[in-house]
Amino acid sequence: MSVSHSEIFDGLNEAQQKAVTTTEGPLLVVAGPGTGKTLTIVRRIAWLVQKGVPPENILAVTFTNRAAREMKERTARLLGDAASGIFIGTFHLLGLRMIREQVSRAFILLNRDEQAEVLKSLMKGTSKAVQQTLERISRIKNFLEEMTNPPQPSFAKGGNVKTAGELKAVYENYQAALEQRGCLDFDDLIRLPVELLQDEAVGQNYRERFRYIIVDEYQDINPAQYRLLRLLTGTSGNLCAVGDSDQAIYSFRGADLGNFLNFEKDFPGAARVTLSQNYRSTGVILQAADGVIRKNQKRIVKQLAATREEGKPVLLISVPDERTEGAVILEEIGTRMGGMDHEGARVNSERTDGPCRFSDFAVIFRTNAQARALEEAFAASGIPFQMVGKPSSVQRKDAEETVAFLRSLLNPGGTGDQPRKTQSNAEALLLTEADFFDPRADAVALMTMHMAKGLEFRFVFIAGCEDGLVPCTIMKDGVDLEEERRLFYVGLTRAKEELFLLQARNRFLYGQSLGQKQSPFLKEIPKELKESRTVADKPKKEKPEDRQLGLF
Repeated sequence: MSVSHSEIFDGLNEAQQKAVTTTEGPLLVVAGPGTGKTLTIVRRIAWLVQKGVPPENILAVTFTNRAAREMKERTARLLGDAASGIFIGTFHLLGLRMIREQVSRAFILLNRDEQAEVLKSLMKGTSKAVQQTLERISRIKNFLEEMTNPPQPSFAKGGNVKTAGELKAVYENYQAALEQRGCLDFDDLIRLPVELLQDEAVGQNYRERFRYIIVDEYQDINPAQYRLLRLLTGTSGNLCAVGDSDQAIYSFRGADLGNFLNFEKDFPGAARVTLSQNYRSTGVILQAADGVIRKNQKRIVKQLAATREEGKPVLLISVPDERTEGAVILEEIGTRMGGMDHEGARVNSERTDGPCRFSDFAVIFRTNAQARALEEAFAASGIPFQMVGKPSSVQRKDAEETVAFLRSLLNPGGTGDQPRKTQSNAEALLLTEADFFDPRADAVALMTMHMAKGLEFRFVFIAGCEDGLVPCTIMKDGVDLEEERRLFYVGLTRAKEELFLLQARNRFLYGQSLGQKQSPFLKEIPKELKESRTVADKPKKEKPEDRQLGLF
């Protein structure tokens, strides 16, 4: 299927067109939330093919299977069969494919529990100590830590891995055990390709194959992924990095925001295109989000422009506790759905902007500890919901389709014995919590802020907008306030039409009742953009003796 110029450029604004057609040399695309970055990437791929670039010379890498699957499907609709030759997938899927191509021996991919079993056979200590050591090994493989670094205090307390020498021995024994058993762990899917590419012949082969590389969510790459990209791009530098410094929320996984901020230093002569037209949110929501994120220092400054109406003010709701919080959310959903009949079925209201579906609503929260109260409230209400990251039968069906998609990328020809080099459920081991979300299900989505990345909803409720949760300082020693602010920004910018920020004045959390103050981030939203509402405390019931005293 050939694609025309008009099909490629249809509906693109000037900045998107520039990002599509700037194909030679390094390019940084600063893409704010809701600015159509996936559309831009797909059209860029189509432009390359239309120019005569063979599909197998194009590599597009992103961070979630869900995003890769969407990108692949949209590319296929535009290019037809030509899309099958393009590799569109995650870093780890790319690594797995490279290992299959370069390593002749069969291997088994281990999950986290299987890794722990291997390590238990090599060291003494508690399960916690084993998990801590696995974390150290993971950091070494992702180039976040060297074995010569001093150990963390927690290891000294555990009485297990106390010195750098001991860690080195455990690491080497662990790797030897994997080798002996014919196994790889998840981190090897990046580490091993980095080693393979350092062979000049292997590196040259892949550089000639992948002459045009596009990386989505570039702000989230870690040092190992950065090294992989540098080895793949070589001196040609046909690397298009797409991302947003304001949405960098994965430092706990080793992501280094500096890679995004320093792109133009790393790749001299790089061009920059900023996508600033937002097609998702109302003007009020964008201004509110901007009022928050502008407080950060580590960012590439941009000003998003709304293409939609100004919209309603952001509603701040103060409630007595987490139970009332759930009840208020359910009430607001019911109001916008037009109410429920006596059997719990929805009755659509006549809205000027169209009828609502349950899938139009999302409830977002900072910590998993908040999930239980919200889940109980929804379960009791009868309103359909899905807890993102917690597999349900509906979500499993969608995840199975993702597995089939991954399989097709690993074995594009559909023949041959390559897939037998790993166990049949390997592409399944590549599934993440984010893959257990079905956007087609007519159900309210409940999820953490991290899970919300990349999604959008007409109506968004952010629960627990309290100091200690937003930013999340409770149960933590050190907190990166700028990352916490970026995480809140991600939550805010998921909303298309209405945004609700809820604060419980008292919350039962981590086994104790806590008096909660309003999140300091709420004060950063300009006054003219928000309205406040307070739900009063329930009156305390009088004790029987109090009532009797009142009679005299």
